[in-house]
Amino acid sequence: MCSPCIFTPYRDVNCKDLVIFHEATRDLRGATYKPYLVSIQEARGINFRFICNSFIMTRPPQNAITMVCIFKPFCKEGEKEELRAVVTSICKMGCYKG
Repeated sequence: MCSPCIFTPYRDVNCKDLVIFHEATRDLRGATYKPYLVSIQEARGINFRFICNSFIMTRPPQNAITMVCIFKPFCKEGEKEELRAVVTSICKMGCYKG
């Protein structure tokens, strides 16, 4: 997978990444995010840094490049239920006209 405490180089998002992304962001309102790159780090779970195209529903609406950071905890031995991925931060990196 990856070395502890070090983020991997960015790569294209795959189907497994999208499952984690949608699990963490399904309740977000006010913007839509389309991830296209991801970097991961192992630390008591997996930290994800998704680079996304985002559409922010402001007046006027804005398109932006956004980093969405997500943490997915590892399951502990003996746990029946898997812990849900959560958004830890969202950072707008830049705006563009679209």
